[in-house]
Amino acid sequence: SKLFPMMKAVVSTQSTGRDTLSNFLDVVCKDVVREPPLLPITNEDLPRGTTLKNDARRDISCRGFYTPLDRTFLDVRVLHSNSPSNAKKPLAGMYKTHENEKKSKYIHRAVQVEKGNFCPFVMSTTGGLTPEAACFVKRLSSKFSQKLSQSYPNVLGFVRRKLRFESLRTTLMGVRGYRKSKTIFQILT
Repeated sequence: SKLFPMMKAVVSTQSTGRDTLSNFLDVVCKDVVREPPLLPITNEDLPRGTTLKNDARRDISCRGFYTPLDRTFLDVRVLHSNSPSNAKKPLAGMYKTHENEKKSKYIHRAVQVEKGNFCPFVMSTTGGLTPEAACFVKRLSSKFSQKLSQSYPNVLGFVRRKLRFESLRTTLMGVRGYRKSKTIFQILT
């Protein structure tokens, strides 16, 4: 199908976004873990729609993002705003829908079982961020600027550009395929 390359690009972009965020968090937080195992559910009464699987995982967890000892969980979603399922929705409504889906699945478990925070990090393949993801990026940039003694606007611009270029690069690789330059050895053979 014509959409298959784009689906591959979105999955790849999600992994790249997760890895980029994880690398940023390594600098400013403690105990950064990719795809951490969650505590099993025992007798907690969680709302309908919450993920109840004992082998469920979030994309990233870290300590010390909001307060020194708290544990913050992130779940990354990358959406393609021009896909048929999103085509008729306004951009703000599309972002809100995807953000609310993540929250309904994961926030209660993160707060009640894990005793931590949860942030649904939703971005589009064009580089846009949901309101909560934008707040997360601002907080991350603030921590970066303090840690590295750099100006906040410069760090914020750098983080935003890095996320957008990683998204763009992997989306283009999914659509066009991976192209590497020919080496002299390949030309001679």
